[in-house]
Amino acid sequence: MIPCYVSGAGIFAGEATCGFKTLVIGWLETSGLGCDTRYRYYRARFPELAAERLARLVCDPIEHYDRDWPAYRAGAGLPEAAALARFVAERDARFRGEAAVAIYCFDEAGIGSGINVMRFLQAGKPVLGFYSADPRKRRVNLTNVLQLALEFPEKVKLSAYGAPAEITERLAQWLGELTRRER
Repeated sequence: MIPCYVSGAGIFAGEATCGFKTLVIGWLETSGLGCDTRYRYYRARFPELAAERLARLVCDPIEHYDRDWPAYRAGAGLPEAAALARFVAERDARFRGEAAVAIYCFDEAGIGSGINVMRFLQAGKPVLGFYSADPRKRRVNLTNVLQLALEFPEKVKLSAYGAPAEITERLAQWLGELTRRER
């Protein structure tokens, strides 16, 4: 099972990103090919939540659901924005560090996604990115996203999708290839 970092737009994520992440997290859990590191971390902290509800919850900004955030904020001795930046950086570094690969939805991606993708590339970890085949469903400059695959062809694979089944089919293929390479 490959530990994965499933991502896309953060605080400004809309239904495109949340639907993507929920689909991918659920598929990873049932396929046995991978798992989302963030989901697995919070699974232990929210055992009462149904799998789909938890997958949707971890799409939200971390300060809305992480039970450690209020105490961290209170004890940080920093302005709230600075405390939150540190808290998010610490948690996110953990999830990235545990992940062997990254899976991204670029439909609503912003600067945070770009920074995180570059962190994965700097660490030598592969990235599989998805973007809607319908340009009306994207709020991103696709040319910038496509440049990732041009500049890092060995580490970045990109895939347009029109339906959810195309996402899961591509995931199965990519994770299967990675599993075979590891053997």
